[in-house]
Order: sequence, then structure tokens, then C-alpha cells
Amino acid sequence: MTKLKLSVLTAGIIFTVQGINAIEMTDYKVVEGTYEEAYINGALTIEGGNQDQTSYNGHLDANTKTIHTTAPYSWEFSLQGNSDFSKGATDGDSSEKSYDVGASTRFDKYLYNDDTWFVYGGGDLGYRKQVTADEADDPFVKVGAGMGYGRMYDATPLAVAFRIVEDLQSYKILSKGISDEGMLALAKVIDLEEEYISKHGLADYKKYWYTDMEKSLKATGALASDSLGAFGIVRINEIIDLEKISGRFHGWKVRGGLGEIISNFDGVSESTTVDAEFEYGLPIGYESQFTERAIFSKVLDDKEPIDFQFTNTASYTYELADRVDWENAWTLGYDAYDQGDDVITNTLSTGFRYYLANRLTVDTTLSLSKTNGTNGQSIETPEWDSFHL
Repeated sequence: MTKLKLSVLTAGIIFTVQGINAIEMTDYKVVEGTYEEAYINGALTIEGGNQDQTSYNGHLDANTKTIHTTAPYSWEFSLQGNSDFSKGATDGDSSEKSYDVGASTRFDKYLYNDDTWFVYGGGDLGYRKQVTADEADDPFVKVGAGMGYGRMYDATPLAVAFRIVEDLQSYKILSKGISDEGMLALAKVIDLEEEYISKHGLADYKKYWYTDMEKSLKATGALASDSLGAFGIVRINEIIDLEKISGRFHGWKVRGGLGEIISNFDGVSESTTVDAEFEYGLPIGYESQFTERAIFSKVLDDKEPIDFQFTNTASYTYELADRVDWENAWTLGYDAYDQGDDVITNTLSTGFRYYLANRLTVDTTLSLSKTNGTNGQSIETPEWDSFHL
């Protein structure tokens, strides 16, 4: 009798899990939506006592990204920056600081309101100060335009829907798994947060948003009672506000066109470039995300010392727990010069991101970097250097 009950229970669990997980992340292809993320990380060490003066060493980095998509167009903006500051322990040591800030934007206008051809315009801005310099370099400004093909889909709302359904089932608020159609319907409601804010205001929108999520779940017939109840609403609010779900993207996009460097760090170089970009995203299962981005830019002016620049960034994120992500990245940079050494830089990083509350994180990261070749502003480090954040 016990074996029979155990077998029936096991079969029920398997059936429920399969019911939840029948849909793939790549099945979510809604093009109307907005994705936003923002992070800030830092480290500071201060030492005193048996030394001439108090010393310190610190690092700060931050980034933000916004992606807005519709059928006729897609717009993205990213901003990233980092700063290092330090002061030695010997009497007379002065403070040193460096910073590097970069921003980029792309606007894609789809010609047929689908996932094929588009024209694009974009811009890049850079501002930096080297640690050995007395003042900041001139700003880097570049604009460009061209054509492209493909589309990237944001499936993060479906990942949120998975988390909500899994949680509500664990508390018996949902009595069974829901169909693929029901999961997609819930994800589409989650995806419309910006629309609810616009319609009902920041103070009141959640009442209407959560009510429509409840209606979506009720339509599946999976609710154990007539409503989510206070506990179910609170759990949804905690998942959305206190548990951060890393972005899930799938698809690919390629761009090609011409660019114009209006201002460069050296205050002199202004050149026309031939540019190409490739972007690829693939969610792996329900907890992982792989992304790849390659950027190529060739300078057409033969008088410039640099021939072309290539950067490739590959990243993999795995969701270890509801509030813990394991993040890994590899960035390869290759700068080719007409005279002197080419410069090749490799940077590897791995670390854990702990989500304490919405938009508040604690990171533990190990990063390794290696640079071969000396040219321009590069400093050769043939051995792997490491630092912790």
C-alpha cells in the first residue's frame, strides 16, 4: 500500500513538473515590452596604525541598460562606468584616481514590422582619466548608421511567470500545473508593467496589475480557491520586488554600416569607420542564459595609426537560487595597428550576485586579465593579473 501511494505521488509530481515545464523560453516572442536593469558595485580598503598616514584603495563600477521594443522599432541604451582611487601609506604619497565612463545607444527601425530587415542609427560616448594623467582626456564621440537583420526577444517576463507559478504551487495556492497557453498569458500580463504604470499611476498600478494576473491564473482553472488571497498577492509582490530575475533573451541580430568619429580621446583623430556588430542570446533551460556580442570597427583613414578594433564578449549566467546568480564572462579585445605592436587583451571573470532587495545587490567577483602588446595607451601585462570586487 505504501509503495502504491509513493508511486502515485511520484507520478503526480512528474506530471505537474512536466505540465509547468512543457513550454520553452524561446517560445516567448512578444515584441512589445521594456527591459531595464541597473547595478552598482564597489570595494574599499582603509588601513591605518603603524604607517606614516592612513592609506586607502577603492574601486567602484556601475552599469545600466534599457531596451524598449515594438514591432516597428527597437531602442536600447547602455551606460557603464568604473573608477579606481588610492592613497599610499608613506608620508607624502598623494591620492590617485582614474575613471572610465562609456555610453551607447542604438535605434533600429524595422522595414516590415517583423524580425527581418531594419535600418539603424546609433551613437557612442566615452570619457576617461588615466591614473597617470593630471586631467581627463578629450571626450570620445562617434555616430553611425546602416542596415541590419534579425531581432532579439526579451523572454524575462516568462521567467518571472515560471517563478510565480512554481512558488504558488509550493504553497498550494495553485492546485495543479497550468498549460503553455496559460503560462504565456500570465507572462504577457507581467510584461505590461509599464503600460499599467502609464494608465493608473505609480502609486496605484499594482492593484490593477495583480488583479489581471489573478484573472489570468483563474482562467487556467489552476487556482485552489476563487482567488489568490492576501497570501498569494504578497508572494507575487515579494517575487517581483525582492527577488531579481536576470534577463532572458533569445534570437540574433547583425548590423553593418558606416561611422564617423567626431571627437577622440587624443583630441586630434577624426575618422570614418566601417562597422559591424553581431548579437546572440540563448536561454538554456529555465535557469541559464548565454549571450554573445561581437563588435568590429575598421578605420578608413590610412594616416591613423590604428587599423581596426575588435571586441567579443561572451557571458553565461546561472540562477543558483531565487536570490543568487552565478555570473561568468570572457572579453577578448584585439586592436590592430599599422605601426608597432598589435594589442590583445583577455579578461575572464566569475562571481556571485546576491539580491538583497529590488535593485540592491552584493557581488563577489574574481577577475583575471592579460594584455599582450604595447601601443597607444595600453600597458602590457603578459601574466594573468587578478583582482577581487
